[in-house]
Amino acid sequence: MTISEIRRRIDALKRKFARELAIIKLRRIAEAVADDWNPDQPPEPADVIQRIVRAGFRLPTFIRLRRYLDDVRREGEVPYPNTMVLDLLPWAENDRYRAFFRCELPAPAR
Repeated sequence: MTISEIRRRIDALKRKFARELAIIKLRRIAEAVADDWNPDQPPEPADVIQRIVRAGFRLPTFIRLRRYLDDVRREGEVPYPNTMVLDLLPWAENDRYRAFFRCELPAPAR
């Protein structure tokens, strides 16, 4: 098998599991945001959104996340990572993806 064939197979797998990979990547970012969240001095929603954009996401649902983060800031609480992901990816509420929210994520590969 040539290198180009291997690359084509990898690209095909990435396309096949694109939604699952998006959930995992966003959940890692959301967990990092929640871990870094200080209720006394919470970050601006725009800073959180920029962090997600820098990870390569361009989504039409950022306003939903902004509203959620504004509510969390106003109440002085810490955001839930799963809620952040579901605000950004409404299709992730499908039962098919429910397992991605119940289990612990493995450590990222280095």
